[in-house]
Amino acid sequence: MDDSKDFGTPSVNSEKLVTLNIDGVDVTVPEGTSLMRAASVAGVSVPKLCATDSLEPFGSCRLCLVEIEGKRGYPASCTTPAADGLVVSTQSPKLAELRKGVMELYISDHPLDCLTCATTVSYTHLTLPTTPYV
Repeated sequence: MDDSKDFGTPSVNSEKLVTLNIDGVDVTVPEGTSLMRAASVAGVSVPKLCATDSLEPFGSCRLCLVEIEGKRGYPASCTTPAADGLVVSTQSPKLAELRKGVMELYISDHPLDCLTCATTVSYTHLTLPTTPYV
């Protein structure tokens, strides 16, 4: 695995492996791996603000929501463990709508001069995929 890449959540050491499908890509990961990390391993980008390999996931930003076939709701991929046989979607019109709403809430409480602010730093941890939905 690429040591320079941030997979969004810490790796898990488990002898048992699980196989799931994320956006049409089958991926096998150690049991207990987050859906976010499994997606990253499969080459699928999941939007995130608060997730990084160096922190335990806590699901506060709500941008990494996913859909799981046969399940209700939209769980945070950073705190949801991968399980055998799951079929996960990271992009859909509904997810885009939910993420847009979350970002609007963040932006509504943020100074409008952010991009011209002298204290602006590089937000390399912010990863939003370039898809038609986001």
